[in-house]
Amino acid sequence: MKMFNTYYKYALTAVLLVSGLLLTSCGDDDDGTPPDEPDIVDVAIANGYNTLAAALTEADLVDDLKGTGPFTVFAPTDEAFAAAGITASNVGDVENLEAILLYHVVSGKVMSSDLSSGMVETLNGASVTIDASELTVDDIDIVSPFDVEASNGVIHTIDGVLMPPPPTIVGTAQANSNLSMLVTALTKYPDLVSLLDGEGSFTVFAPTNTAFENLLDVIGQESIDDVPEDVLKRVLQYHVISSAALMSTDLSDGQMAATALSAEDEITVSIDGSNVMINNANVVTADVETSNGVMHVIDAVLVPELEASIVNTIVEPAYFNKSYSILTAAVVKANLLSTLIDGEANYTLFAPNNAAFEAAGITSLDELSGEDLAPILQYHVLGSEVFAEDLPSTAESFATAITTLNGDFYLTNNSNGVFINGNSQVTVATSEGGAMDYDNGVVHGINRTLMPASMNVVEIAAAAGFTDLAAALTEADLDLTGNGPFTVFAPTNDAFQALYTALNVSGPAEIDDETLEAVLLYHVISGRVFSSDLMDGLEAGTLADGTTIMLDITDGTVTLEDKDPDFTDATVTGTDELATNGVVHIIDAVLIPVDL
Repeated sequence: MKMFNTYYKYALTAVLLVSGLLLTSCGDDDDGTPPDEPDIVDVAIANGYNTLAAALTEADLVDDLKGTGPFTVFAPTDEAFAAAGITASNVGDVENLEAILLYHVVSGKVMSSDLSSGMVETLNGASVTIDASELTVDDIDIVSPFDVEASNGVIHTIDGVLMPPPPTIVGTAQANSNLSMLVTALTKYPDLVSLLDGEGSFTVFAPTNTAFENLLDVIGQESIDDVPEDVLKRVLQYHVISSAALMSTDLSDGQMAATALSAEDEITVSIDGSNVMINNANVVTADVETSNGVMHVIDAVLVPELEASIVNTIVEPAYFNKSYSILTAAVVKANLLSTLIDGEANYTLFAPNNAAFEAAGITSLDELSGEDLAPILQYHVLGSEVFAEDLPSTAESFATAITTLNGDFYLTNNSNGVFINGNSQVTVATSEGGAMDYDNGVVHGINRTLMPASMNVVEIAAAAGFTDLAAALTEADLDLTGNGPFTVFAPTNDAFQALYTALNVSGPAEIDDETLEAVLLYHVISGRVFSSDLMDGLEAGTLADGTTIMLDITDGTVTLEDKDPDFTDATVTGTDELATNGVVHIIDAVLIPVDL
């Protein structure tokens, strides 16, 4: 019934149009306006090109050929279409219908007497070959009626259907909606598009959209756009054999072939009866011929050996996500990749993304050698698996030491959140069986790269230019360079100068030794207390005998309340400078242990 209705629609259209032409040819319209001259489509229908008309409608090209033009159309007869297996009722089933139709159209109005031998580009983009003396197009005869004029061109009848040459590998992929993710990936690399769109003899194993979606699921990414471009390019190159166009008949069981990635990165063919596999992917459509090679559609993405070795290891989430490109580059530069993908290991990785490196002041690896980077990276790795539920609570205490592959870092796990060394927050904590629980360990995300301590608390103060603090420590003969650990609230030079002015002294030498020592020890707490450990109302004992300081936290501002009501309380202006023997916080006033 549908076939009958389709044919009837076009037959009725032709009858009505011819009737209309006959009626309007008798004279002008009643209002004196000359009738519109029929265009290419009108003339095609009026002259019985029913299959062509149906095909133009199906391909949504009617409006195009009703345009200004002019066009020269080589129009197959209905019999010619039928000989090619195409009728008005089945045009919807014809693959590449639009490309075929456009291959019959040339820009410009060229009468048969004006045809010249040679190649002429069609609206398809490919060229037909015209023999003007024999009146043929691609060896198909131009027959009567020809030179059928229209308002926007001319029609020449031909007794066969022109079949355009197959497009290139790129064009073939673009025409297949099931390969749109492959096309999206390819277009990120103009050099690959140029290669596979140009001359050559290539074999391409083309993964379907489902194959790409499955890969993204495996590597934990939402989109192809999340994958680093250098990694994605390696994967694409691994799908190309650039030395030959290998049809399915050219493949044999156990055959190996080098890819465009490198001579060492080979694919392996497995054949079991009619089932053909490339590595672990099934060939679902073989031998799609193109103008520059052959394409085989496969149901899985081929993964090079390097990338395959990284999948399901703690390196995976960084390697396959462009937001972690600095971490990946650092791991490679430090020669730690083989260590961190060891399938026999059990690690915990606290992974900083690119923003986390920048937060720690690392915006480039150019000035850092592999020897510089290795201890930093090892400081992010534990030698065993520690899941989110296993992170120790510090609700009733201060930060606890956690042993890494390069010494200890200090973990806070309280109502403030989970922090390392005070200023690096664990933003993604992975539970057992979670998204980042891998075969050789577990990965947690952090928002600031961890830097191992390299100076003690006194050296940190000196490096920060706190010369007045250093002078006071020297005058009081206090040594904070030992084991500790110490938490030091370090007043700035301005803070010390404000104190000296208030006391009407010129420096620490004019303060009696007992008072100076008490003031300095009042700035020191035993142990490591990070900003993440601080709570509003916390009262902490200091090294000055029997003294405490009270913390007030309001709108994120931390104030230390001391024992002298006449001096302004100190505000914490900088936090969490990790030392080999403690931690240093910066304050803007000197703390006073008694009412002076």
